[in-house]
Amino acid sequence: MRRRNIGVMFLTYGANLWYLAGVRRNYPQLTDENAYGDYVCGAYIGVEDGIKLVAPRMGGSFFQAQVKDKPWIANVRLIDENENPRNVLREVIESLDIRDQGVSLDDRSWTQTSLEFQNLRTTKRYSLASEIIAPMRMIKDEEEIATMQRAGALTDSAFAETLNYLREGVTERDVESEVDRILSKTNAEYPSFTSRVTFTKPGEGNPIGPRPTGRTLQRGHSVCFDFGICYEGYCSDFGRTAFIGEPPGQVRKIHDLIIEAQSRAIRAMVSGRITAAQLDHIARNVIVEGGYGECFTHRLGHGIGVTVHEPPFLYPPDETTLVSNMTFTVEPSIRIPNSYACRVEDVVQVTEEGGRPFSNFSKELTVIK
Repeated sequence: MRRRNIGVMFLTYGANLWYLAGVRRNYPQLTDENAYGDYVCGAYIGVEDGIKLVAPRMGGSFFQAQVKDKPWIANVRLIDENENPRNVLREVIESLDIRDQGVSLDDRSWTQTSLEFQNLRTTKRYSLASEIIAPMRMIKDEEEIATMQRAGALTDSAFAETLNYLREGVTERDVESEVDRILSKTNAEYPSFTSRVTFTKPGEGNPIGPRPTGRTLQRGHSVCFDFGICYEGYCSDFGRTAFIGEPPGQVRKIHDLIIEAQSRAIRAMVSGRITAAQLDHIARNVIVEGGYGECFTHRLGHGIGVTVHEPPFLYPPDETTLVSNMTFTVEPSIRIPNSYACRVEDVVQVTEEGGRPFSNFSKELTVIK
């Protein structure tokens, strides 16, 4: 901030603030939730004055409880309903005395937040907090790696238990609910994204259609899993494929292709030797040469850490060079229109010797007779 002449950084109650200051996120809201003055609520980080939190009165005790063991947080300023939130914003900014220095805003700040900052007329120079924080978040330290490994192990065990639930007659929604039930029994805080289970076979429509469908599980279905957890603030993301009955040759072929594509990509994740775009090409080329290039319809993967999707992204035009202790999902898939789909996904750490997955569950096609 000093080098960039930034006087204050504003962060919402989200991933960046958790990463920098250990202020936990609330359970994610599935509908819009509006608290009084929430557009000025968050952390105000000054160069000299520590971190000042602003929070709504309702629910403010959640944040007050968290700061008791965090001396780097100066105080929590609660907004009462009889106050004008923009006056609270002015009060906090004036206490930081930023003068003509710049303001750095969280990328996920509301438009209303940005406009209120501009109305103060303290500066004309604004920047994104990610310019400072994103490069820090890309490289994990030993403690972060250990936490993500534990998240991977918990996800593995949840998948093993979920397989016991698969039987003819259950729906996609049933299985998704069972995944979430099993995840809730772990030490996870919550799912890292909406769990997804997809049944596919010829003649049943596009495997990327609306979620979930009303399909019931039958012999001849390929079952694709995509789910993860948030554990001690860090995310997992996991994918595997099962088949009900004896898999036809086409399913075994496309599953072998995605296993080979992932394997080659993981071996190539050597620190300093490959870019994100090049890694996507390595895996994609396996599937193209196998005759299913048009059925690999998404990027190879993405950075992962305190959020489930974060830069860098394993897809053109991202030319970021992979270096040690970056972590990515590696998730090739083949989705044949109106037919079968297969996928595999693991979180993988970049090392000097190549990629190291955080999941140890077998990647082979799980056949349920």
